[in-house]
Amino acid sequence: MYDEPAYQQGTIHGGKQRAIPDVSYNAAIAHGVLTYLNIPGLPAGFYSFGGTSAGSPQWAAIVAIAGQKAGRSLGFINKALYDIGNAQQRAAAPLHDITTGNNSVVEPDASNNPVVVPGFSAATGWDPATGLGSPIADQLGDYLGQFVSPGDATAVIANTKPHTNGNAPSGKAKPH
Repeated sequence: MYDEPAYQQGTIHGGKQRAIPDVSYNAAIAHGVLTYLNIPGLPAGFYSFGGTSAGSPQWAAIVAIAGQKAGRSLGFINKALYDIGNAQQRAAAPLHDITTGNNSVVEPDASNNPVVVPGFSAATGWDPATGLGSPIADQLGDYLGQFVSPGDATAVIANTKPHTNGNAPSGKAKPH
């Protein structure tokens, strides 16, 4: 656990430590990414992928395209994401603020009985279910190039300390 970095202060109300997630992406398999797969052991054809298998590479692609548009490597984008999230409260939104739903899940136990694992509810602004929201890709690329600064990562590393005693302070976010 780490102290709350300066870029999250004022966004994560009541927090004392590094909050996650920063952002989100559609993780639903039912509405996932349609991919043609042709590998040994599986019938060749189209498969739907979701979750981090789809969201992470798509976020990476958005950042790579934003770097190409900016004409430089963007590197550490976390501070820029929070600057954009705070600015979008007053202007056009390059992040889609998810305000309804939750990340609770029903999983089977050892006897295959359904067990509800409570998660967090989405809310206006940053929340522990969806972070700052999901990208509006055609807008976010331009914003990232404007908001990323070369010294962002160094400043965060210099000013954010780990909790060495293993007892992280608790934040105010509680599962619903």
